Amino acid sequence: MTVARLTRILLRVAVSLTLLLAILWSATALWIDGPESRSLAGTLAGGVVLTAGLMAVLIRPFWRAAVIIIVPFAVVLGWWLTLAPSNDRDWQPDVARLPTATIDGSRLTVRNVRNFSYAGEGDVTERWETRTYDLDTLVGLDIFISFWGPTLYGHTIASWEFADGRRLAVSIETRKEQGEEYSAVRGFFRQFELYYVVSDESDVVALRTNQRGERVELYRTLATPTEDRALLLDYVREMNALAEAPRWYNALTHNCTTTAARLCARDERPGRSASLVQRPDP
Repeated sequence: MTVARLTRILLRVAVSLTLLLAILWSATALWIDGPESRSLAGTLAGGVVLTAGLMAVLIRPFWRAAVIIIVPFAVVLGWWLTLAPSNDRDWQPDVARLPTATIDGSRLTVRNVRNFSYAGEGDVTERWETRTYDLDTLVGLDIFISFWGPTLYGHTIASWEFADGRRLAVSIETRKEQGEEYSAVRGFFRQFELYYVVSDESDVVALRTNQRGERVELYRTLATPTEDRALLLDYVREMNALAEAPRWYNALTHNCTTTAARLCARDERPGRSASLVQRPDP
């Protein structure tokens, strides 16, 4: 077999796999993000797969079929990109209010800080507070990583510590509607809005350790107070931006870790997001 022929075969296999993934994604997008009617969504998803399959079998040569098969994928992708997030839905109580903040000199005022208390499953006391912090008294930044099962990945929470002992924790999560539950598969599509839980550690961290029984590890960053402050202000800007223009959560590109990492790298300040030291205290 010549090198040219082998190259053509490998290229054809690669294109075939790419087309297969594109059509499978299209069908899944229609099923998950499509019409509320399950029968209609299923019909559309099945129609895309059937149409692509018939094109692959009936149209020759292969490259002409490949070009035509791209059409249903392009149509579905174009529709999918028009789906718009919203801040106006029937939200679950723990994400019902959007946090916003204002800065006056070194004075940071945060509205809708969540400080719920949990006595047991379904026994929740709701408190939304307005809190003020002096940015000049920032002394450190902790990172919590929560594991609910596998330890190859976890949920990231950032928590800023002030000289008076108070902490401000921020957890980047999905904003779920009433009756809605998180799904890892649905998280890759346009099902959940992005949400910043701005909270007391006794809420957002204790909820995971005491109520959900998750394993939570705590790390102290080695960043300076100046770097901690810069990152906090980045978070504040993102919180305020979401209040004005909602964005979709995505389990791959806009999740609790990738969003935080992007904020850490935004201004290219070295050492802001790396350099962690595990602390023994829970």
